[in-house]
Amino acid sequence: MEGPSAVGKTTWCRLHCPKGFVEAAPENIPAPDLYADPKEVAQFWVNFNIRRWHAALEMEREQGIAVCDGDPFGLCFSWAVWKAGAIPGMLFEIELPLYRRAIEERRLGFADAVIWFDAPLEELRQRAKSDTTRRRKRHELYLKMIPWMKAWADARQQALPGTVRACPDDFRVEDLANEPALARRYDPAVLDEMMKALDAGDSYSKTAGASSI
Repeated sequence: MEGPSAVGKTTWCRLHCPKGFVEAAPENIPAPDLYADPKEVAQFWVNFNIRRWHAALEMEREQGIAVCDGDPFGLCFSWAVWKAGAIPGMLFEIELPLYRRAIEERRLGFADAVIWFDAPLEELRQRAKSDTTRRRKRHELYLKMIPWMKAWADARQQALPGTVRACPDDFRVEDLANEPALARRYDPAVLDEMMKALDAGDSYSKTAGASSI
């Protein structure tokens, strides 16, 4: 389950996944700050997402299906925060080969489907303000990242057609239970194809926001 900050992913997972789900990082996780040494930041989050992926695999073995609150393939974050102008591209450049190697070694893979949640910007701001359980101290930055997150999802859709879908009102986890696992779950060429689509080049920097999602 993927989408902007405060869109309701966690709430949806709690309501619709009674057997549990792979949770997103808690806000108080002892992680290096986004603006710290990019090598340290990259290694921390790649390792964290590898652990989330393996938690999803274990859940899949036990229950037949696993739902993740946010895609464990977290390279999108460093790309989107860079493209939003908040940090230089160094963090993404360090993370990219780390994620690719993790795919090659089957320590991390591509989720079978990405279900995209969306809402208007003002609604997202209102939801963030009314949420007393989180501080959301960088929420405006996260809002600036949305067009780039959508561009990333579009690139994945190009590489893996049919795997990125808008979340319909009547969507149920059970709807995915009988679908086959992604054949290219551990194919590093998928990442290469996504990078080519995003580079195709910075047409996204000129048209960000014109997403097919």
